[in-house]
Amino acid sequence: MEVMMKTITVILLFLVFSSYSFGKENNEPSDIAEFTITAENCEHFAGEWDNSLPEENKKMIEKSIAQYCGKAKKDLPELRKKYQNNKDITEILSSYSF
Repeated sequence: MEVMMKTITVILLFLVFSSYSFGKENNEPSDIAEFTITAENCEHFAGEWDNSLPEENKKMIEKSIAQYCGKAKKDLPELRKKYQNNKDITEILSSYSF
């Protein structure tokens, strides 16, 4: 239960600060900002996996990985194609590989 509460706290803090950093001052399209949050959540939960965790925690992490990584894997090729002529966005997207 303690691990779950820490995970939820980290996610909430991440979402708060992510929303701030992807505001208007960055001029990033909303689909890129949304993708970045999703991809970061994917990486976060993938890093949380540990075979020694209780089954309940494993299931929660597996569900989160499926949710975030599944969406990131689906969206990444579409966004790369859509923004192939935008150097700044291509650079952002190049830091992810799913």
